[in-house]
Amino acid sequence: MTFREGNKVIYPRLGICRVSGIVEQTVSGTTVKLYQLKPVDFQESTTILVPVNKAAEVGVRKLIDKTDIPKLLRFLGKDIEVASDHRKRNAKNAERMASGEIYEVADSLKTMAKLSKGKTLSPEEQQTMARARYLIIREIAHVTKLTAEEVEEMIDNALAGKKMRTKRLAA
Repeated sequence: MTFREGNKVIYPRLGICRVSGIVEQTVSGTTVKLYQLKPVDFQESTTILVPVNKAAEVGVRKLIDKTDIPKLLRFLGKDIEVASDHRKRNAKNAERMASGEIYEVADSLKTMAKLSKGKTLSPEEQQTMARARYLIIREIAHVTKLTAEEVEEMIDNALAGKKMRTKRLAA
């Protein structure tokens, strides 16, 4: 998938970025095209350079389509098996978050939400849950133009297995 200047994309772990340009740089005699990404939630001075030919491999992707949000919310409501070994669980969560794929991030959120019902999460797990939650809320809010609070309520309801009215998403 190729992006143009002005497109909004997701960069793993950071969230929504704007493609501010496509530049060429020469590294060891090889010219490489790079996307210049500016995170929308950070200072303008932050710039991420991603090789155009490696963008998908790095996890750069377009934002979720508005029509796919109800499916994502249903996914959040489905039960999940949680690994009992915290090392394996943390490694899997780190892998999911690094992928940038929204269903992988949602899987980490579901895992941590389920786990938090039965025990106190470790600081690392709390951080993973907060980051996953933040990334999903920001992306859905951006796509739907709903407030973060409205999206947070939708996510909480989805995680609790409550059926949602998604008519507001169709507008």
